[in-house]
Amino acid sequence: MRARTSDPTGALDRRSVVLAGVVVVAGALAAWWILTAVRAANEGFDITDEGYYLLSYRWWAQNPLALTGVQYLYGPVFQFLGYDIVSLRLFRLVTLILVHLLFGYSFMRWLRGRRPDAAPTKLWELAGMAVILAAGGVSYAWLPQSPGYNDVILLGALALVSCVLWMATAVDRGKPVPFWVLMIAGVVIGAMLLAKWTSAVVIGLAVIAALVVLAGQGVKAVARGIGFAIAGLALTALVVQLFVIKLNVAVPGIMTVNRFIAGTSYSPTELLHMYWSTAVDLLGQTLRDHWPLLVAGVVAVFARRRWLQVVAAVLAVAALAFSVRRVVVGDAAIGGSAHVFDYPVTLLAAVLVALVVAVAALIAGSLQLTSPSALGRENARAWVVLGLLAVLPMVQAFGTNNPLYVIGFNAFAAWAAVMIAVVTGISVVPITARLLVGLVTVASLVAVASLSYTGLFQYPYRSKGHADLTVAATMPPLKGLYLDETAAQNYTALEAPLKPYLKPAGRPMLAFDKMAGLVLMLGGKPVGEAWVAPKERPRTAAGIEEVCQKGQPWSPGRPPIIILNRRISDVEITALHACLLDFRADYELLAPAKDTMGLQVYVPRRERAVKTP
Repeated sequence: MRARTSDPTGALDRRSVVLAGVVVVAGALAAWWILTAVRAANEGFDITDEGYYLLSYRWWAQNPLALTGVQYLYGPVFQFLGYDIVSLRLFRLVTLILVHLLFGYSFMRWLRGRRPDAAPTKLWELAGMAVILAAGGVSYAWLPQSPGYNDVILLGALALVSCVLWMATAVDRGKPVPFWVLMIAGVVIGAMLLAKWTSAVVIGLAVIAALVVLAGQGVKAVARGIGFAIAGLALTALVVQLFVIKLNVAVPGIMTVNRFIAGTSYSPTELLHMYWSTAVDLLGQTLRDHWPLLVAGVVAVFARRRWLQVVAAVLAVAALAFSVRRVVVGDAAIGGSAHVFDYPVTLLAAVLVALVVAVAALIAGSLQLTSPSALGRENARAWVVLGLLAVLPMVQAFGTNNPLYVIGFNAFAAWAAVMIAVVTGISVVPITARLLVGLVTVASLVAVASLSYTGLFQYPYRSKGHADLTVAATMPPLKGLYLDETAAQNYTALEAPLKPYLKPAGRPMLAFDKMAGLVLMLGGKPVGEAWVAPKERPRTAAGIEEVCQKGQPWSPGRPPIIILNRRISDVEITALHACLLDFRADYELLAPAKDTMGLQVYVPRRERAVKTP
């Protein structure tokens, strides 16, 4: 039997053991949210936001009136997948996994050059990638399962930063930046701008960071980078123009809708004020709930004597227990729309601990209380990259009408990368401080796993929970989905009396308000925008008038079916006049509301007379 080769000291490499442990724990937490998402992919359906996304994707090539161009990215995919909702949800999951892995690998590859004492094993990269992938589960905390423009911006932002990291790695190694990295950056920028024009904010910051990085190789490298990035952007535009949609059709449609809402949405000043005030509130709540943890981090860095280290360790344990109790009692690691103002406190607390310890370590090094840490030896390019990661979650959410953090925390992976940079950059500080940051980082990943599970199974977006979703949908557009019994019965009851009016598929429909999903499941096609909201009636009316002014948007004799969850207003009646329709004279109630899901369903009077026995 061959003798076992042993370490010269007779002991295992502790670093390898720690890294292996991180891979196992973080990998298990990542697998938890991934498998949960797979299991929940065929459950529930939201007729509001998710219905809007899917309806716009269903008719992506025939309805250019849209707030953003996201339908030109996911629409062809939805079509390729046979308009299968479950498959599209799984496609979203795959893209999230792949981009987080790409970002994790790019970050750890860059960070190795900044950490010369890193373990000389691939476990080091794998551990970081596992942590970042585990952090990606926040995307399933509350949003619809089907992808939307927030997903494009999130994925685009992480991919763009990955390109910046590849650039920084090449510059650090004294090698030319591969041209394909620069071109991919341009392609990503093009896709992000198409999906949502406000992504220009995060794009701008990433471009500035890239220029600072490339400047390390001189003016020619900067010019080369700009040239290839522009080529990538032009390539995106060319592909869209030739194979997806004519830009002279898509862009005017997007601009028209944005013109409709220009007077009703937040002004830039109001939006910035809302962002600032809600961010201050979040920070204040985090400090109130978790200040002992921050204090413990500072004490752990500056405690030099042995007895002070014991005190710091006791304080750290007590602070961790205090924070965990806060999280548990306050349901601050529970997903779902009702908790979007609670769980960000938990995640932000973890990031603040890492940042506070990092600042304390830098101060301790400058005061010569410790040897200079790896963080203290970073150059300007590295600080630009780390600064980009620090602000990325919030800036990628810019443009939302919600507080920034409601969407921003979907990019928690960027902050996970910052925490990794801190943990690996403070090896000279006392072990209590390092353990505290490491434990808090792992705890944040446990919170993410809880958020994804509860957000998908217990409190899914505008749907009943997992236990109630037991009835298979019978309507073809919802093939493969399981609904709660009441919803399934209601949808069937709505469809039954409408069947004579629905063939062939693509019947024009107007559903007021926030019921795009009903149009989708009935095989209908929107008239004007797919989005119809109660607070934006002028916008809806403008969309109807727009399509009718350019010619009748339906086949002769097939005017739209109208579905209402309220009384029709004069705004909509006037808009129908632009389509040469008189609501009171031309429409008739299909059936009593009690027989059609409590909704008022109106069909053209002429068809009603023909199809009624």
